[in-house]
Amino acid sequence: MRIRRAAIAVATLALAVVVGVPTAADGAKTRKRHAVVYTNPKASIAARVSDLLNRMTLQEKVGQMDQIVLGKLRGPNNPGDGDCNGSNSDQLQTNCLQKVLIDDRTGSILSGGTDNPPDNTGAGWANQYNAIQHYAIDHSRLHIPVIYGVDAVHGFGHPFEATLFPQSIGMGATWDTSLAQAAGAATRQQLLATGGNWDFAPVQDIARDNRWGRYYETWSEAGVLAGALGAANIKGLQGGGFDSPQIAATVKHFAGYSQSINGHDRVEEQLPIRYLQDTLLPSYADGIDAGAATVMVNSGSINGFPATASHFLLTELLRNRLGFKGVVISDYGDVPALQSAYHIAPDLTGAVAKAVNAGVDMAMEPDNPSGWNQALLQAVNRGMVSKARIDEAVGRILTLKFKLGLFDHPFVDPSKANAAVTGSKDVARQAADESMTLLRNQNNTLPLSPSSKVVVTGPNADSLIGQLGGWSVSWQGIFGGGQACCAGPPDQIPPANSVLKGMQQASSSVTFAPDQASAVAAAPGADAVVAVVGEKAYAEALGDNPSPALPPDQQNLIQALQATGKPVIVVVLAGRPLGLGPAKSADALLMGYEPGTEGGNAVADVLYGKFNPSGKLPVSWPTDASQQLSDFDATGPSALGDQPKFFDQLPGTNGGHGSGYNPLYPIGFGLSYTTFKVSGLSATPSTSRKGSVTASFTVANTGGRDGTDIVPVYVHQPTENAGIVVPDRRMVGFARMDVPAGGQKNVQVTFPVSTLALTPGDIDGTEPPQVFPGSYQVQVEDMSDGFAIR
Repeated sequence: MRIRRAAIAVATLALAVVVGVPTAADGAKTRKRHAVVYTNPKASIAARVSDLLNRMTLQEKVGQMDQIVLGKLRGPNNPGDGDCNGSNSDQLQTNCLQKVLIDDRTGSILSGGTDNPPDNTGAGWANQYNAIQHYAIDHSRLHIPVIYGVDAVHGFGHPFEATLFPQSIGMGATWDTSLAQAAGAATRQQLLATGGNWDFAPVQDIARDNRWGRYYETWSEAGVLAGALGAANIKGLQGGGFDSPQIAATVKHFAGYSQSINGHDRVEEQLPIRYLQDTLLPSYADGIDAGAATVMVNSGSINGFPATASHFLLTELLRNRLGFKGVVISDYGDVPALQSAYHIAPDLTGAVAKAVNAGVDMAMEPDNPSGWNQALLQAVNRGMVSKARIDEAVGRILTLKFKLGLFDHPFVDPSKANAAVTGSKDVARQAADESMTLLRNQNNTLPLSPSSKVVVTGPNADSLIGQLGGWSVSWQGIFGGGQACCAGPPDQIPPANSVLKGMQQASSSVTFAPDQASAVAAAPGADAVVAVVGEKAYAEALGDNPSPALPPDQQNLIQALQATGKPVIVVVLAGRPLGLGPAKSADALLMGYEPGTEGGNAVADVLYGKFNPSGKLPVSWPTDASQQLSDFDATGPSALGDQPKFFDQLPGTNGGHGSGYNPLYPIGFGLSYTTFKVSGLSATPSTSRKGSVTASFTVANTGGRDGTDIVPVYVHQPTENAGIVVPDRRMVGFARMDVPAGGQKNVQVTFPVSTLALTPGDIDGTEPPQVFPGSYQVQVEDMSDGFAIR
């Protein structure tokens, strides 16, 4: 989501929630209220929605279809100075609450960026939420609550003491759906306690281009893995179903948002409908099938048409083909952008009409509630939008509010909020441990002995900026990740161990070297040197990078350490694969992603062998941009420009030069402190096009230590089956299993053959995907076994 780059913290309006003992008079009032159907908690949601819709004016309905940024509830220091725009004051002000919530009848509020209360704790958030919700309910004619939106993308990242999980790309490295669900459930508890009842997560876009600044918000480049983790996370966030009160999850950004034409955020995509349907849609579909309450629209244009105005995308694909029945919301400011940026409408009225008719139920039109109301009312009065379409959209919004329990349980208990946001550290530690991906371990450099003398250095060694990443306290991360425009509060540093502190707790033989000179000087007296490198925090377009690589000073540091002759262990904390330069030849290389508040401890767990690394890359690690064009070989170039790189690229005809799959490290790669062998693959010999296939195999731990193995399962489909070009292999499932030293486990992975559906036809194919009968092969590591689809 796009949010303001600079935002002022918001103080809480002093409104208290008082719970008293019911009296006879209270009982009489309750009976009278429940004579009104929509206020009766025992009535069906459908009946309550219908009753409330029939009581609403058109003005009240259109107000429900807008979401306003929290700053609109702040005013100037002197309420008589001007509009409520939050430019001068950090206070919620009564006149602004009145204007936005009552006069403009706004139905939803967004806290984004650094829209934090001055008391940026769980309790501070709960008090802020209660204040806003009280005003909306107490002063509106029909007492309709607001739905409160937040970006809790790896835990509820705003309260500075909150427990934060690895960013999604790190969670992807766990290949652990039960853990993704546990992290979602923990985030749910954080939000239930603080009032953020609408979470704009998870991102179900798939990772394809690591130049993109939102790469770390995705789970994987493989739709099957992204879909499975996202579905599990949604079930955790939503509690497995709506059990009032509840949290709404959001599948975003529908669809193809990660596929920008040049690696930049919020720009055009050129997507063949076949690629959109066959490769990109399945991960969104898995999230929808898991029960996601809402969907957010892609900000970009697809094939020259803005997604926010696309009836094909938002109605034909999303609702008719994928069966989504919940609320569709635009991304930040995207409806007016139809006029101001895309120029497909002459004015805001025309832009609003196009978006609403395409299928947008609520607009994140953050700064202009009065303009939204006027524009949509004009569109209805001019016959550009039907009243039936308004009732359809508002009916979905009200249904969501009833399902969330907002009409019956609208407030939260601030006394429970701090404990909720700081809890679940055990889940965060497990997630960080499981995400660690060991890419190189020459001569068994790792694990280290606690008695080993170790020098620790590098810019991310004793810093939480890169360890936490974006959406942590502020939009751009703590300190704004070096972005002066968007810096968060400098005094609100989460209480977490850095890598250095984690290692110091694991061993008393750790020395910190703050710079290259001191590290090189200390190295001769050490048994090994650990260089913690990578990226600073960033979010969205500010993280776009045309050539993601370790900066020159970090590469120089590693090269200087290697020249000392001591074993060099490189730990990368980053939101994406990076060009490694000399780090490619380090004695050991550990990818830590952006592992959250327990990440420093997790790195130490792996380096010292307390945890046997089990993480596997959820994405392909592109060949190093620092290599030269002269590095051509029979399998293709490993050189600048050899990206995007992903495992299911289509074959080409140029003999392998520039095509084919030749990453530095492939998806699914990751080392352990033990070894595994997979054998005995067999597959269901035959099934129907509506059936499923089971792949069976055995995983043996051939080493001397208990460990966890992750095995992706692929299918090869001869191209003549479909008459169109298909990837050499497509991932259809995976297995994650714990195997004791010397033991083995028999494993079965079952997948529906609908996973293999493809869009038929020529270049212009747009029909629904279908499964083609014929011969196929299941592939696991270097084994294959055939099966037929009838």
